[in-house]
Amino acid sequence: MKRLAFLAALCALAAALAPERAPEIEREVQRIAGSRALWPGFEPLAIPLAVYDGQRTWLFRHPAPPEGFAPVPGAHVYPGRHPAVTSNTSEDLGGTVSATLMADRPGAAPAELAAVALHEAFHVFQRRRHPGWQANEGDLLLYPFDNAKLLGRRRLESEALRRALAEPKTAACWARQFLAWRRERFAAIDPAFAAYERGTELNEGLAQYIQLLAAGRTPEIPADEFAAAEVRHRIYTTGPAIAFLLDRLRPGWQASLEADDKKLLEDLLAGAAAEAKREGDDCAFTPAEIERVERVARADTAAIRAGRTARRQAFDARPGWRVVIQAAEGRPLWPQGFDPLNVELVDGGLLHTRFLRLGNDAGKAEAIDGEGTDLEALTEGIGPHPLFNGVRRAAIAGLPKPEIRSEGGTVEIHAPGLSLRFENARVEVRGTEAVVSLQGGGPPTGG
Repeated sequence: MKRLAFLAALCALAAALAPERAPEIEREVQRIAGSRALWPGFEPLAIPLAVYDGQRTWLFRHPAPPEGFAPVPGAHVYPGRHPAVTSNTSEDLGGTVSATLMADRPGAAPAELAAVALHEAFHVFQRRRHPGWQANEGDLLLYPFDNAKLLGRRRLESEALRRALAEPKTAACWARQFLAWRRERFAAIDPAFAAYERGTELNEGLAQYIQLLAAGRTPEIPADEFAAAEVRHRIYTTGPAIAFLLDRLRPGWQASLEADDKKLLEDLLAGAAAEAKREGDDCAFTPAEIERVERVARADTAAIRAGRTARRQAFDARPGWRVVIQAAEGRPLWPQGFDPLNVELVDGGLLHTRFLRLGNDAGKAEAIDGEGTDLEALTEGIGPHPLFNGVRRAAIAGLPKPEIRSEGGTVEIHAPGLSLRFENARVEVRGTEAVVSLQGGGPPTGG
C-alpha cells in the first residue's frame, strides 16, 4: 500500500511539474509561422487561437477576450471548455473570429497540434479573403456512396493522382490521367456533388495543404484508396495532393489562385500538366487493373447498404442512459451545429459521433463526445433531406445517469457531454430512457 501511495504521489507531482500543453502548442505555432511563408497574404499570428486542453480554454493573441477569460502571462484562460469551443474549427469569440483547437486527448505532440491550429487559422483567412471557397455540406448527406460504377471511377482517379505524386518522371502524364478519369466521373453525377468536391478541395484541401507544410509532411493516398462513404475524408488527401503536384509542375501557382480565386485546383493542374514535357506519356491502367478496381467497388457498395442496417442496430442496442427528444407536430428541431467529419447515414436517420447541437425557439440541446464520454446522437429528419428540412426526433445514447429537472413546463437535463433545456415541454423517464416531448417551438430566433 505504501508503494502504491508513493507512486500516486509521484504521478501527481509529475503532473504538477509538467509544462502546460496549450502554451507549448502556441510556441510551436509561433515557431512555424516565423520560419516560412505558408501562403501569400496569410499571417497566422494575426489570428487569435483558442485551445481547450481538457481542463481550461486558453486564448492567445486576442484583442478583447470575452467575459470569463482571466489574464495569465501571454494568454487568457477560461475555466473548463468555453461554449464556443466545440471542435477544431473557427468561431466568433468576443466579436473576433478565432481559430479553435481541441487538445483534450493525449497522444498528439505540440508540433502536430500546432499544424492543426494553422489549418484552422487558414480557414479564418479563407473566410475573409475567399468566401467562395466552400461547399454545401448538406449535399454530402445525399451523396450516392453506394453507386459502384462511380466508386470505381473515383478510385481509378485517386490511383492516377497517387502515381503522379510518387513518380516524378511521369507526374504530368499521370496528372492527365487523373483529370481524364475525373471528367468522366463528374459527367456522370449530379452537378451538385461535383461542386461539393471542388469547393471542399479549395476549402479543406488547401487548409490541409497548409497543415502538411507546417508539419513537414506530404500527402499520402492509400493504395486501396478510401472507404466508399469517406468522400470528405478523401478530399483532405486529394486536395493537398493536387496542391503538392502543382508545387512540382508549376511553382508559384498560389499567386495565380490569389489573383483569381474563382479558378479550380483541377483547372490549374490541367494547365500545368499540358505545359509539361511529354516524356513518359504512355502511362495508363491495364484492363486487369480496371477490372479489379470495379470488382472491389461492387463489393464495397453492397457492404455499405448492409452496414447502414448493422450500424443502426448497434446504436439502438447501446447500453447506458438514453435521452430522446420528440419535436411537436409541425414544429421540428433545427440543426445549429454538427461535425460533418463525424456523421454517417444509417437506416432511418443520421448518426452523429462527435458533436450535435439542435434547437428551436423553445430551447436547445447540445451533445459533444469528449474526454470521459462515449456518446452518439441519432437524428431522424422530415422531408427529402435527412437534416436540413428539420428533425422530428433525436436520441442521444451512451450516457451515464443524467440529472433531470422538470418545473413549470421547463425541462433541463445534464450529463457529461450533454446539455439540454426546453420550455413548454414535459419529460417521462422509462427505465434508463428519458423522453422529452416538446409541445411547441419553431426555428430558433437567436443565439
